[in-house]
Amino acid sequence: MNTHKFYLLFAFFLLINGLPIEAQVIERQLLFWENRTIDIGTVFEENGKIEVEFLGLNQTDSLILISDVITDCGCATVEFSQDTILQSKVGSIKISYEPDHRGGPFTKLIVVRANQDIYGDTLYLQGNNIPFPDDLIAAYAHQVNNVGFRLPAINMGNVYTNEPKKKLVEIYNFGVDSLRLVSNAENSDFTDLSLFPEVIGPDQRGLIEIFYDGAVRADFGFVSDDLILNFEGKDEPISIKLLANIFEYFEPIPKSMVQVVPRLGIQEVDIDLKDIRANQIIKRKIKLTNQGAEPLQIRKVVGNCDCVLINLESLLIQPNESTDLEFTFDPNGRRGIDHKHITIFSNDPVNPVRTIVVKSTIK
Repeated sequence: MNTHKFYLLFAFFLLINGLPIEAQVIERQLLFWENRTIDIGTVFEENGKIEVEFLGLNQTDSLILISDVITDCGCATVEFSQDTILQSKVGSIKISYEPDHRGGPFTKLIVVRANQDIYGDTLYLQGNNIPFPDDLIAAYAHQVNNVGFRLPAINMGNVYTNEPKKKLVEIYNFGVDSLRLVSNAENSDFTDLSLFPEVIGPDQRGLIEIFYDGAVRADFGFVSDDLILNFEGKDEPISIKLLANIFEYFEPIPKSMVQVVPRLGIQEVDIDLKDIRANQIIKRKIKLTNQGAEPLQIRKVVGNCDCVLINLESLLIQPNESTDLEFTFDPNGRRGIDHKHITIFSNDPVNPVRTIVVKSTIK
């Protein structure tokens, strides 16, 4: 009995594999979409419904009829072409998105079913929803001249030198006059600012779009600046702190070049001073070596405390040569377990940022 079943299955297997490939594959005849993904950007809940339209061209030799369109969220409703889409004609799917209290970036899945496609085609609607806060005063707690910000500083985060970084910052107009951004001349060398919408009416929200160019800022590590905002009709410009952490960008290095490019070698990266007195000034030297075959350029050396002074003999280290980094640590006014960091930025593309940790117990 079992042998008989085996032969039947084997015969069926041979029959299936003997069919032409065209007979085994169901050809999908899809609409050619102008955009498979539509990004509606940042939307405020209070502005209400957003409508977008997906357009699909029938480039096949068949008639296509959209039978159903399904979304993965009740916040998105659908209207689509009910008529047959002839060859070289365009079908339409309209999506209405209703912002809700759930904030943050979103991606909505839209599945399009048609008579010529049993699997369903996929489209995407994405954006960033900003809910309307229950308490405006608490939400925009940092107010300067009737302009409310979420925080007292704008943090750009990590910025790399290969391209400007974009950030959107919410503001609220608590004043009685409309806001229009007229100039940012004080910051124009490394920032570019825009206001959306261009005019923010009284008791309305808007966005400041900031493009921050780390290469033009020409520094490394943590930097702090005053961002100056000039609004039409305001006697005084508005100033707010602008923070960034800037890193040099390097293209990926092939393995064959790892021993050729500049490479920073550090004699000691974990220094334990053990027990020291609060009135005892400590000096140490650390040898830095270029272990590569190209010149090593030290871009910047910085400590995380004014109590650490740093002196470097040379910023340029030739291949197989060394230089001394000397630091002076003044523990005056400090007690207990203490950690200090010395950060070195260089043109070593494998490890462009290195940290030396200085530990101690201050008595």
